Amino acid sequence: MREANPEEYVEVLRFYARQMSLLDRLDLDGYAHTFTPDGVTHHVHRGQKLEGRDALIAHARQALPRYRDVTARHWNDHYMVDVAPDGKLHVSYTSLVTVTDAEGQVRFESTFAVDDELVRLDGRLHTLSRTIVRDRSAAR
Repeated sequence: MREANPEEYVEVLRFYARQMSLLDRLDLDGYAHTFTPDGVTHHVHRGQKLEGRDALIAHARQALPRYRDVTARHWNDHYMVDVAPDGKLHVSYTSLVTVTDAEGQVRFESTFAVDDELVRLDGRLHTLSRTIVRDRSAAR
């Protein structure tokens, strides 16, 4: 495994900018198509694993009522990008979700640690797997 070079790193940043923009605009089909057809999303903190685009879309549609009258934004940062010998990209980052209501009041959601595996399909990056863990207090 090696660190991504600058070109690969920028490509990853552009991929996430596009992917999160689709999600924040509630373009669920567009968002789902940034995953491989068999892509997996594992919400560890909920014990939930979504396998494939159809499951991802169904889950997102079920959550839609919560976001109809607000604007959600995903703020991701601290990207660590490594490239495996087979070309897969392993990406770790942190994520904060904000929700803004009609009056402009912002509510902070939980913060998360995310680990993704990205692959190329037809020359474009896609998420093969995503593991999401909600942050919790260090005091246990």
